[in-house]
Amino acid sequence: MWLALLGFAAAAAAGAQPTDQPSSPAASLNVETFDFAWRKIADTFWDESMGGVDWEAVGDELRPRAREAADNAELRLVLQDMLSRLGQSHFGVLPGTGSIGSPLPVDDSEETSGCTRALIRAVAGAGGSAASDAGPGFDIRFVDSTPVVSRVEPGSSADRQGLRTGLEVVRVENQNLAALEGCLELDSLDPWVAKMVRLRAVEGLLYGDEDDPVGVEFADGSGDQSMFELERAHHPDAVEMGFGNLPKMRYLFETEVLESGAGRVLAVRFNVWLIPVVGAFEAALYGEPAAGAPTVDGVLIDLRGNPGGVAGTAVGVAGYLLEERVVLGRMKNRSTELNLVVHPRKISSAGTKIEGFAGPVAVLIDGGSASTSEIFVAGLQDHGRARLFGEPSAAAALPSVIEGMPNGDLLMHAIADFERPSGERVEGRPVEPESPVRYTREGLLAGRDEPREAALAWIVSELERDGG
Repeated sequence: MWLALLGFAAAAAAGAQPTDQPSSPAASLNVETFDFAWRKIADTFWDESMGGVDWEAVGDELRPRAREAADNAELRLVLQDMLSRLGQSHFGVLPGTGSIGSPLPVDDSEETSGCTRALIRAVAGAGGSAASDAGPGFDIRFVDSTPVVSRVEPGSSADRQGLRTGLEVVRVENQNLAALEGCLELDSLDPWVAKMVRLRAVEGLLYGDEDDPVGVEFADGSGDQSMFELERAHHPDAVEMGFGNLPKMRYLFETEVLESGAGRVLAVRFNVWLIPVVGAFEAALYGEPAAGAPTVDGVLIDLRGNPGGVAGTAVGVAGYLLEERVVLGRMKNRSTELNLVVHPRKISSAGTKIEGFAGPVAVLIDGGSASTSEIFVAGLQDHGRARLFGEPSAAAALPSVIEGMPNGDLLMHAIADFERPSGERVEGRPVEPESPVRYTREGLLAGRDEPREAALAWIVSELERDGG
């Protein structure tokens, strides 16, 4: 869903009507769809002043382009342009069933220095998604603007072929990644936005249909390049599920218990915040069936690359970690305010008595940690319940909904602003870790995950201090 991150927008007043009548049924549907999106945002954006944007003028400017769009993919680009005028996250257009690709005349020959059709399709919403599509068996992160392999999935095609962390990703099929800056005009974006867009764009190229191979070129620390043909596959433990109008996603929850002389540390990693997260976290913390005291002494939650999901699940997980009733944050729209209240969890999902977890909690975040992930970490940080490690978050934490449009595509739009417990907004203001620890190329080439190592070392030191 990187389109939801590329289309940064907000909304305004009542609806201006088109001055020219559409000349064909396709043009009529285009205008109907454009006006639906324009009016929906005008009616629901939380700031009635539209942040100073003349929303009626934006509609008048872009409606003619929408009318002339050749297909849904081209219309998406117009709608994204409209949404981007407001500079907010969680506004975007998602392809609906039956949407066709872009006819834009982009060269897909052996020339790899420009913007290929695959990249344009990703921008238009037809690229892959790490949350729903099959992957190449490795994760990427940007280290000093260089895309590098940050993690290799055990047992994947990448793992079987000997891929290792720290390798630079030079090219995906015909798209040279050095061209991303120009193709996506990243220089014109705020740095926190550019970081997020860059990552989602590369994921759009790497992810796709299961069993559809993808060619990826890598460079090692010396600059020597090698081409790999990697099988795209879903993680064998990932479960497909949906929520509301969201596209189907592959939910994956992974745990590991690490033994140290100071105690047992539970490491948790999941890719999206969906309803099963709460039950899975409870089972990992207490065992099954859950009862009595937690079975571990420290907890590490890895939210790097987690784009968010259902906000209520963050409240549910926080209930196991907090001893008092607190507010995790506030959602504000034009007329109401909703407090995300955390109630300490005293009874398990099976109805047995449990004790809240009182040990040290560390959370890993980075520029791919967005939305519900930010709501969760900002709340825990303000209440002094967790120490954050890694890099600043995505600064994109607006509550949003997804609605069908007349042409079959889906409109994602934010319906409220979000404030953390301190009263500060998260939108446009990344959550900053108390312990900033970045990936380094040298560390990754040596097989080290330095942010994770730092977080685990802190948990162990806290356990040793408490034990001593």
